[in-house]
Amino acid sequence: MSQAVFKCFMKQNGGIIINISATLHWNGSVFQVHSAAAKAGVDAITKVLAAEWGPRGVRVNGIVPGAIGGTEGLARLGDLSTLNNKAATKNAVNTGNAEKKSTSLASVVPSQRLGMVQDIANAALYLSSNASHYVNGTNVLVDGGNYLTIPNLPFAQPEFIGMWSKAKL
Repeated sequence: MSQAVFKCFMKQNGGIIINISATLHWNGSVFQVHSAAAKAGVDAITKVLAAEWGPRGVRVNGIVPGAIGGTEGLARLGDLSTLNNKAATKNAVNTGNAEKKSTSLASVVPSQRLGMVQDIANAALYLSSNASHYVNGTNVLVDGGNYLTIPNLPFAQPEFIGMWSKAKL
């Protein structure tokens, strides 16, 4: 998509591209090799295109959201019982169990809250405004400081350790 918009518009007019990434590949998140590999690619694209297209007036940056309350991603990844299971995630959201788990997850975030969709929107507004005119080729981490203290969460849960120790690898 970036290449198509560059050829049709940005090559002559400049512009701003904002990619969405994750921290999965920054610390080796278990069970997320597929997503971590994809997001590592997004980060590489962000840096390479910023360097290649910067001389044409195109800025390319990324946003790296932390845990955002009320989203399917948090419901799916924030609880072992719903980990990468769409049906279980939908049930957890519909029954309110996802929100209960969210409250306990917020306690490990230095800001003591989960992010809101508005937090990500604000980062996008900043990156698309003149306030960030000299920002190019970087990721803006919007996670309440969570990456600074995050453990590899599944290993902190006793039920995971039990499952992991019995797994056939």
